Amino acid sequence: MIASTQEQVIKAKYEALKPELDARGRRLWTATEALSLGHGRAATVARATGLAASTVRLGKQELTSPSQATDSPRRVGQHGAG
Repeated sequence: MIASTQEQVIKAKYEALKPELDARGRRLWTATEALSLGHGRAATVARATGLAASTVRLGKQELTSPSQATDSPRRVGQHGAG
C-alpha cells in the first residue's frame, strides 16, 4: 500500500507542473510516476492528480510502445486548429 505522504508528494509535484503540461505531457508524466511506484499504481497517481486511471494507463502504453518517431516536431493540437 502506498503511504498517503507519497500520494501528497505526487500531488504537490503535479500541481507544480500542471500549468506547463499539455494533455500528452500529463499522460506521460503520470505514467512515469505510476511506473516508479511499481505495478498497479495507476489508481494511486490518478487519486493524487485528479485524472482518470485510464489516462494514466494510456500514458503507460505510450511509454512502453515502440515510438512512432517522425522528423516533424510534436503537435499539440489538430492541424489548422485555433
